[in-house]
Amino acid sequence: MSVAKTTAVDTSDHNSLTRPPGWHPAVGTRQSRFLRTGEWVLLVCLITLFLQGGFLPGWRALRSEFPNYYLASLVHRSGDSLERSYEWTWFQRENDKLGVYQGLVSFAPNPPSSLLPLLPLASLPPLAAKRVWLSVNVIFLIASLWILSRATTLGWRRLALIAFTCIIPLRVTFLYGRYYVLILLLISAAYYSAHCGRALTSGLLLSAAAALKLFPGLFLLLLLWKKDRRAVAGFVIGAVSFLMTSLFIFGLEVHRLFFDEVLSQIGRGDWLGPYELSRNTFITLWSHLFLIEPELNPSPFIDSPTLYAVAQAATVTLLPFALLISVDRDNHAPSRALEWAAAIPLTLLLSTTTGADHACVLIVSAVICFDTLFRSDQKARALTLLLLCAAVWVPIPGRVLGAFPLVRLLALSAFYLLTLHTLRGKQNSAMRSRWLAAATVCFALLVTLNLRTVRNRSEDFDRRLPMSADSYRASGPSPIPGGLAFVEMHPHGYRAEILNHARDFDDVPFPGDVLAVAGAEDHAGLYLELAGRQPLIARLPLERRDAAPQDFIAGQEPVLSSNGEWLAFIREEHGRSALWLVPTNSTSDPQMVLPESYHPIEATVSGQGDLVAAVGKMSHPRLLLIRRATGAVEPLRGYVNPARYPAISPDGKRLAFSQREYGFWHLMVRNLSTGSEQKLTHAECNATTPSWQNVKTLLYATDCGRGVGLSVVARMVLPE
Repeated sequence: MSVAKTTAVDTSDHNSLTRPPGWHPAVGTRQSRFLRTGEWVLLVCLITLFLQGGFLPGWRALRSEFPNYYLASLVHRSGDSLERSYEWTWFQRENDKLGVYQGLVSFAPNPPSSLLPLLPLASLPPLAAKRVWLSVNVIFLIASLWILSRATTLGWRRLALIAFTCIIPLRVTFLYGRYYVLILLLISAAYYSAHCGRALTSGLLLSAAAALKLFPGLFLLLLLWKKDRRAVAGFVIGAVSFLMTSLFIFGLEVHRLFFDEVLSQIGRGDWLGPYELSRNTFITLWSHLFLIEPELNPSPFIDSPTLYAVAQAATVTLLPFALLISVDRDNHAPSRALEWAAAIPLTLLLSTTTGADHACVLIVSAVICFDTLFRSDQKARALTLLLLCAAVWVPIPGRVLGAFPLVRLLALSAFYLLTLHTLRGKQNSAMRSRWLAAATVCFALLVTLNLRTVRNRSEDFDRRLPMSADSYRASGPSPIPGGLAFVEMHPHGYRAEILNHARDFDDVPFPGDVLAVAGAEDHAGLYLELAGRQPLIARLPLERRDAAPQDFIAGQEPVLSSNGEWLAFIREEHGRSALWLVPTNSTSDPQMVLPESYHPIEATVSGQGDLVAAVGKMSHPRLLLIRRATGAVEPLRGYVNPARYPAISPDGKRLAFSQREYGFWHLMVRNLSTGSEQKLTHAECNATTPSWQNVKTLLYATDCGRGVGLSVVARMVLPE
């Protein structure tokens, strides 16, 4: 039922009710004409800003993040599996093979179903595909406004004024080719369907939005509380349908990885910039105030994981319970429009990965609120809510943001709370008491869960090695004479970096991406994986780092034995990998030691040429021992959990590796003679890619407190 029809406002003489004292028809007409002209001028200026700042720059250049979706779609179209698409290095390697984008790419943390809209465009060249996508997004934006015009009494001019006041979100969405205009369309259509009494369709449309980005799924909370069974049924049917479609198209493995690893880590709230207040999320605010990280947040207001756990639990409890207390369960109440308007900012406030362009969906809330309140003669409140939206949307001078970095978060929170205050649900005291009890239980459970999340998070802070000033990520450490080498991700790609014992950095300059390095303490050469259409492994003499690389071998992910005599690597063709071995002191050809039927992922090699490899499906990899002399393949027994990243100690007696527990990778050491194991890391974060600097010292990559996958190199001396 339409809010306009259910609001008891006599509009038969609306003009006479709103005329100011001393009003004269000629004066009123003149003022109306001036207002209309002013609105048209403002709209033209806003559209010009949109074209110059977002659409046209996005049309001319590829820019991330469109290449992320396009690349994943292209990998699928080429027939390769997407099961490793959530790994930063693997995804970059595929980008360099296919020549999609000159820059960084990453698919995490998007669900596999988010690729569905771009699959038809994978047959086009990258920039042409983006231009088609931007053109379609203009249609999506116009369709959203048309739908909102059907659901409200606002004319096109004022609808467009509200929409194009969303300057920053629309600019970012079109500049980078993201999904938020499509999500805006789906939520607008879902609201209109609910407005027309088509609850099943409304739920289906909301599930489609959640299939692209997870945060619209929080609408289910409102639907459940309202006991809107048809909408809930539509949401469930849609979610199952999209999941089954995605499973059919992309396969089971990538979905298992998403649910086993990605989904379990999304709650950490630190995918990118975990302490940057500009991200405008409460989880980022509490991290900035209460969690220390040596490089990214060295001086929090108070270093207290307990305060972080309590503050985050309070936020996640109070925000949704405030909505539920304010909402009337009557599905035919005139307040339905404001309930939807409040639910949208709630999804943004509770999201752990909010960006500037997420706020595109706030256009729906702004339109609904302005229309509903203006028609009910609450013009001051309507304009206040519109101004709060503008504070979220419009450019703010850097000096203002520097002095008040929480402006946008506070404006969004104020919009949400003022909308709830306008709702003012009429629940009795007994109902409110039950809500208070439920909220108390929820708060206690969340505090317990948050305390577990931050437990042991600082255990490796004092083990960390320095990173370059412009580095985002460091991984794959490997010992070399006089120091260690590793791979760093920086703004323009991946490069090899050398850290000497004096803690000084030496770049290893190569054009293109260097995705892996392999060295040994007593070996004078460094092996590097040079990415490209065909990944190559090259040897660089450490005594002459300015010399051209030598001894090119087709392959990737090299690993060198501790004595420098054996080089193992992966060679991949058409998505199928095999493990190869070659002696470094001869000119003999590499020999395959593990065929593609085993699906080798990575390996380590001993001084005698024996190997341990991680093999199998990415959702549950296992470790195998390969004897070079006999070719025998023996499974390493006793592994219940998935295991990856093996590294044999220089004396051949111990094996370091990473084991996945509850979605996180922990560092382990196994005695190869006795089979006994020791767990070395315990925090809910990832410790991966270990290597041995000597028989007592491990190097590894850890992302604790830094953002999922955005690791730094650490050094650990093992206990006796």
